[in-house]
Amino acid sequence: MPEFAFLLHHAPDRYSSLSEDEAMTIFKDYMQWMQKASDEGVCSGGYKLAQGPGRLVTSTKDGVEVHDSPFAELSEILGGLMTVKAADYDSAVEIAMSHPHLVHNRCIEIRQIDGND
Repeated sequence: MPEFAFLLHHAPDRYSSLSEDEAMTIFKDYMQWMQKASDEGVCSGGYKLAQGPGRLVTSTKDGVEVHDSPFAELSEILGGLMTVKAADYDSAVEIAMSHPHLVHNRCIEIRQIDGND
């Protein structure tokens, strides 16, 4: 069965002002969703990305440049990713529609993982 990556975008400051109780509520929502999806054989993995900048490695005519990423002017950052099994994009979208990320944030980018069809 094909696998799809759910790329979980959010505003850079989305979690910075949450109380401990608010953060725990969000964490529990995600964990409950992942447990249910795992029990159903749908979710095959997930990772929260570390806060702070990552690195963007760029090839230029003068060589390779390394920059902090995401850039400050971005309105959204990639905060995590999950992999799910679904028959096709329509099924992956249906799975994403139940994801708590759409309650606590605004968007999930879905990409099929190559070689898993």
